[in-house]
Formats: sequence, structure tokens, C-alpha cells
Amino acid sequence: MTFPRILVTPLLIGATQAASLLIEAEQFADKGGWKVDTQFIESMGSPYLIAHGMGSPVADASTTVQVPEDGDYRIWVRTIDWSERLDRAGGAGRFTLSIDGQTLGETLGKAAPQWTWESVGTTPLKAGSRTLKLHDQSGFNGRVDAILLSNDPDFTPPGVGSLAERTKWSIDGVPTMADELGDFDLVVVGGGYGGLGSAISAARMGARVALIQNRKVLGGNGSSEVRVWAKGNFPPNQYPLADIVKEFTDSAKASPAPAEQFEDAKKTEIVRAEKNITLLLGHHAYGVEKEGDQIKSIKVLDIEGGRVSRISGKLFVDCTGHGFIGDWAGADKTMAEGGRMGMSNMWMWENTGQTVAFPEEDWMVPFKESDFPYPRRNHAEWFWESGYDRHPILELEQTRDWNLAVSYSAWNAIKNHGAHAKRDPHGHQQAKMTWLAYIGGTRETQQLLGDVILTGDEIVAKDEFPDACVRVTWSIDLHVPQEQYLKATPDRPFISRAIHGKGVDRNVGYPIPYRCFYSRNIPNLFMVGRNISVDRRALGTTRVMNTIGMMGVVVGRAAALATVHDCTPRDIYQKHLDEVKQLWLLPGKHRFESLDELRDSLQPSAAE
Repeated sequence: MTFPRILVTPLLIGATQAASLLIEAEQFADKGGWKVDTQFIESMGSPYLIAHGMGSPVADASTTVQVPEDGDYRIWVRTIDWSERLDRAGGAGRFTLSIDGQTLGETLGKAAPQWTWESVGTTPLKAGSRTLKLHDQSGFNGRVDAILLSNDPDFTPPGVGSLAERTKWSIDGVPTMADELGDFDLVVVGGGYGGLGSAISAARMGARVALIQNRKVLGGNGSSEVRVWAKGNFPPNQYPLADIVKEFTDSAKASPAPAEQFEDAKKTEIVRAEKNITLLLGHHAYGVEKEGDQIKSIKVLDIEGGRVSRISGKLFVDCTGHGFIGDWAGADKTMAEGGRMGMSNMWMWENTGQTVAFPEEDWMVPFKESDFPYPRRNHAEWFWESGYDRHPILELEQTRDWNLAVSYSAWNAIKNHGAHAKRDPHGHQQAKMTWLAYIGGTRETQQLLGDVILTGDEIVAKDEFPDACVRVTWSIDLHVPQEQYLKATPDRPFISRAIHGKGVDRNVGYPIPYRCFYSRNIPNLFMVGRNISVDRRALGTTRVMNTIGMMGVVVGRAAALATVHDCTPRDIYQKHLDEVKQLWLLPGKHRFESLDELRDSLQPSAAE
């Protein structure tokens, strides 16, 4: 199965309807305890606010809007009953909407098992400034995409498709076009370890770089939001590719671990220190514009600012993990039909020293403690994983929600029904869930295909390539459902086990060829991360973060050289391989102030 390709064309925003108004929830001025979720824009069309309270209602979100004229306004909220969609008793994420202190309609978030415009009725409103509030009632992940007000009796809420379609609605409040954000030598989409390695290394070679991340922190799975510690060794290598990665990699002692061990601020400081990097946090890339077979620019949404911008570039790096940029550009790709590795949402708890309650609700799975592994060291680890046979884009939100549902259900079993005396002298009465990742860590989506598709067999056989560079040291590690825990939810596995293959020496490693890092049919597209050109077995060893960071270093320096020569990533292999190897030999702190300085450093014969 594939998902729709988005080719961005100029925005066509028609005349506004003066008495209709769209309020995007993610643009609320005061978000209270609600969080911005950007993970599922490709499947449901928008960022949204989520009340992630782990069973305790979060603080209200509020904002002020200007009602254009007096009238009786019909009001809709775009929301979903997420537990009902999982075939659990409805209404896990309950909330209300109020205007100027008056609650409208009934409780929301307990109706349709799909994203829909839910009516909250009609109310008279005076023109002028009005205050909207979202009030969470459950703490169990109620969510709001947007709110619509209209005093036009013929107005009907629009159907919701892609974000590109949404920007064309003829309604006040729709994102508007901003100025061009610039023309860069390299545009990096995705702020995980691959994006960091790509952006920093290219910038230090003198390239002008845009780094786009659709959340407010960098690090991807290695951030405080997801809390997967960085794995992959730094074995002896002729190229010091690990230097830059060691600057920003985490100091986590466990996975998960407390937020501070993932050092979000350090990652941001390192990037901001690079004068050649324009960092765009909170910006979501949602499509590409092409000229011939090359990418010319991408459109990005400023998530909380509500503005759309265009970013142009000579070269692009897809560090999205999902392969979005390549997919939208028409890059050759492959995706397993089923049996993929899934998404993990880890969680933590602690004894607080005082009694803490946790609500038991009808939608929770009635687990016994034997239905899941007890969270050792007070945290639930990587193997809380699901989504193996779900579409990794179109059904990714359901996968995340199932992870939330089973985590809450397991905590209910431990806290309210567990064998307390054996594990906790307080009977878990003082135990509290302190963190549950609402942003999931995904392992496998699709692969963008390069001139080499590296296979697991080639890795085990230690085949040699002339463009060998990054060394992988993780075993061939593929995840499948853990049979022991299938009984409780046979149709929706949620605990995995890892099958570790042999053939990778963790002290020596196996070098990946550079040709896995660029598209074979989109001439100016690189890829870094779990979406590189490998088969499923090879993915099992290439997908860990320290390794991905080194991929980024390789690509960043290749991109700078390609800019100097005005050539493609493929040309770097075919015409300039010796030169790029010289750049890979440079220590991580080495820098050129500009591409002209880099050009001057090349041998005269090489620069011609």
C-alpha cells in the first residue's frame, strides 16, 4: 500500500466568508497542560492539541479570537473518540469547550471513532474579542484539531484531506503564505541524529544549511520526548565520522531515563552555534515542488504561527525516517506489506511517598499482571511495541493510541489489582506514573532506493564496496510479537521480542557504502536514517542512532562537495570519490568559513 504523493502548487485562497472563522488548536496562545502533536499530519491532515495527563486532567488551554460580527453562531470541534476507534468503550479523552466562560454543548471526545467535525450547537455571540477554553475532563489524551464558528446558515464544515488541501479552504484563519525563507545549499528535513549529523557537518564545510524539525526539540528518538538511548558503537575507522556525533549524543543511563539525561538543550546549543545553519524548529514540511526530475523547493508550515513558507535548495536530505520527502518527490521506494517492526511508547513510574490514586475506566483492557512484563527498575522499556501489521503511516495514530491504551491498562492492573506484597510494601498506593511518551518511536516505514540496496546477506558475508564509509556495529536486530503475551490481546500484540542475528562484529563493524545514501532517480536527494537504501535484514543493524548520526556526517560533507562542483550526489561517487574521502578524513571540529575556502583547499586537478 502507498499513501498519496503531495506535489505542492501555488496556494489558491479564495475570498473569505466574513462570518466564518477557523481556529487552529495548536495556535492557542495559552496551551495550559495540552501538548502539540505533529506525528500524524500525513494521515489526518493537521497538527493538534492533546491532553496528555496520564489520568489526571491537564490545565485548560485558552485563546482569544475576534468574532467578526454579531450573530447566532454554529460551532464545531474537529476531534475523535480514540478509544472507540480501538474497539474499547468510548470516551477515554473527554473534554469541553467554553466561550467567555459558558460551556457549549455536551462533553466532547466520546462520539465518532474517526476524526470528524463534532457539533456543539448554536450560541449568540457579539462581535469583538471572545475567549475560548478547552477543559480536559479525563487526562486520557483528549484531542482537538480545530474549532469552526459560522453564522452563515448555508455553511458546512469542509472535508479534511491533506494539509496541502487544507491551506486552500476559503475560511478566515486558514494558514497564509509567508515570504520565501531563502535559498540554501542543503535543506535537511528532520532533526533526529541523522539530521543533526547532516546539518552540522555540511555547515562546517561552508555550506548554507536549513534544518527543519516539526517539534520544538532536536534528537528525534534520542530526545526527552521519546527517550531511546543512542546505540551503535564507534569502532576504529579510517574516517573520524564519530567526532561530530559524540558532541551531541546523549548521556542516558537507561532507556527510558529522566528527561535531563537526553540533553535536549545541548543539541540545540550546538546547532545554534553554527552560523551557516538556519534552524526552523516547530516547522512541518508537507510537500515538494519539482523542476524536471529534481526537487526545487519544499513548503513548510509554521505550526504555531499559522504561516506557510517556501524553502528552496540545491540539495535535500530526507531525514524524516518515514521517507516523506522522497515519497512526495516520486523517489523509487519499497515497503514491506506486513510484519514490520513497530512503534514503541515507553513509560516510567516512581513511589512518591504519599498516596496517589489512578482512575480505572471502562475502556481499559482488563489485564492481569501475568499479561505483560512487570516494568523492572520502574520503567517500561522498548518492548512495549505494537503496529506490526498496521500501515506505518495511514494507521500510525491507531498504533500510538493502542500503545497508550495498553500502558494505561497495565498500570491499572499493577496499581489497582496487582500482587502488591511481593513487589511494593506500600501496595503501590504511593506509586505514580510519572512519564509516558505520547510521541512514539517508530522503527520501520519504507526504504528509499539508491544505487546500492545493501542486504543483510552482504553484511554477514562482509562484502566490500569502494565507497564504504559508516561502520555498523549493532546486530541484525528484528522485532516480532512476543508469543508469551498474545493471549490477552491476540489481534493486537503489544509486547515484542528481538531476534538478534549473527555476523556483525560490534568491535569492528561493517562499512555501509555511500551509494545507499542518495536516491537513484531523484538526482538531488540524499537520505539519512532508517529510510536509507537497505533491505529489511540490513535495516535491523543500520537503524540505531549513533550509526545514523555518522551517516549524516558522511552526507553533509558529500553535499558540500557537490555544491562546490555543482554536481549530483551520484557524481560524487562517480567523479569525486577520492575528494569526498579526503573530507571524511577531516576531524569533526575542522571547518571552512565558506564553500570558496573549501574549493580552494582542493587539489587544483580535482577542483577543475
